[in-house]
Amino acid sequence: MMDMEFRMAKSSDKNHVLEFCKNTFSWGDYISDVWDHWILEGNLLVLTENGLPVAMSHCSINHKQLWIEGIRVDKNFRRKGFAKRLIKESESIAKNNNCKISQMLIATNNQKSLNLVDSLSYKKDEIWDFYSIIPKKINHKTNVKFATKNKTMIDFILSLTSSYVRSWRWLRLTITDINFLINEKKILYSEHNGIINALGILTESKHFKNTLMFTLVFGNDLGIKEIFFYLQNHASQKNIERIQILTKVKNLPEIKTLENKLSFYLMKKEIY
Repeated sequence: MMDMEFRMAKSSDKNHVLEFCKNTFSWGDYISDVWDHWILEGNLLVLTENGLPVAMSHCSINHKQLWIEGIRVDKNFRRKGFAKRLIKESESIAKNNNCKISQMLIATNNQKSLNLVDSLSYKKDEIWDFYSIIPKKINHKTNVKFATKNKTMIDFILSLTSSYVRSWRWLRLTITDINFLINEKKILYSEHNGIINALGILTESKHFKNTLMFTLVFGNDLGIKEIFFYLQNHASQKNIERIQILTKVKNLPEIKTLENKLSFYLMKKEIY
């Protein structure tokens, strides 16, 4: 008889969990990169059989919004509703923290996961594209500037986006966040003839080593090229290995080494 239990993960669960996570995707999995961070953050859930983990997920809370990530189930225990149970348990954590919204990211070609969350009343809120570009010294003078703290700029940013990406989490963007990002010189824009023609938010991943993440908020071809050339130079100078770009902007300009990797649905549910 199986003895199934939900509990928070322990450091000693790591090797057992990584064993059933290692072949999740064609290239492997990222759980080994984030496990230690998630343990420290808390809300790393495991579902155990006779004390050993057979499924896991992580959730975090930001501005009363729940973010669910890293849902994994041992292949020997699939089709038993464990992923659904993990999501519901995460939602219970959210309700206890007075959250109103739950979100997660699912690849547009992952129909099984889309069917699962559809059965739990999640809706497709937005489509985001993931690009990569290789760090490289570019001999090109760019007209990229850092945003400054003034009401016009803050209102302009909020008129364009309500979220940004950090460590593969879509975070709500508030005035407080914008002020912090401006102070840290993380909001970049390109300007031509006094008009902003591209803007985005730069973050360095807390969970993935040597990885720079950039949320491209909007832009035309000229402005996007200017910012991407800046990012390549910046990453090269900092010895950063990877540049990952997330955006809702369609039809990006052709740039050498810019590669469209994958598309995702940002899934959303109101929780009560």
